[in-house]
Amino acid sequence: MSFDYSLHYEYWHPDTAEHIAAMRRYFAAEIAPALPIERTGRALDIGCGFGYAMLALGDLGFARVEGVEASEQQAARARKYGLSVAITTDTISWLSGRPDTFAVVLLLDVLEHFPNEQQIPLLAAIHRSLIPGGRLIVRTPNANSIVASRWRYIDFTHHTSFTEHSLSFALRNAGYDRIDIGSEKGVRRPTFRFWRPGFFVADWRRFLVRWFWLQVFKAEFPQENLAPISFEGNLQAVAHKAKQSGDGQVTAP
Repeated sequence: MSFDYSLHYEYWHPDTAEHIAAMRRYFAAEIAPALPIERTGRALDIGCGFGYAMLALGDLGFARVEGVEASEQQAARARKYGLSVAITTDTISWLSGRPDTFAVVLLLDVLEHFPNEQQIPLLAAIHRSLIPGGRLIVRTPNANSIVASRWRYIDFTHHTSFTEHSLSFALRNAGYDRIDIGSEKGVRRPTFRFWRPGFFVADWRRFLVRWFWLQVFKAEFPQENLAPISFEGNLQAVAHKAKQSGDGQVTAP
């Protein structure tokens, strides 16, 4: 049965110049720290939606940016912004025809839409599509978050959410060599910004909520190292494909 996924996505994303500009800035800030310094290669956004991250990749210096999308309605919106988007309902097969092609692949808020048995095959197909030394930037709902249930069930098409353990497990089984997963908890004491009362209250509320959530983890998992655990709503990882050294040996980037 086919359905219009854009009915979910457009709830948060009106088609206005102001919103497009805001989303370009948001995605640029999100992905810039994870990108390579050299940005001359091809970049791919899988499940590109309305194309905001693609626009951000262009803003950050990538001249060759492509997208792939299962939703015709979402692809139509991205194309409206002048973006190159392919439509496919079989992303794994689409990737299989493009080995050693992309320097960077984005998989933002997409992996959780695939059934569990397809997730590692998808990640492996992305791995094969990367050039040696290429990288995947992946973001998923974070099961460690205090609002994990909302992020898991806010979308009818979600199949799962992830912890740092399950995401690392999937990426390693897909062949990635170095995996960096965010561990931000939001428990750094905020600064006093009395001249901006709205921000002052919001920062301290967030700090207190996250601090109490950390105490829950300390109580429930007293033997576990909590340092790698993120409390953010989303879990983001950067996974690298090995480089080839001069003697043909595979090395981590």
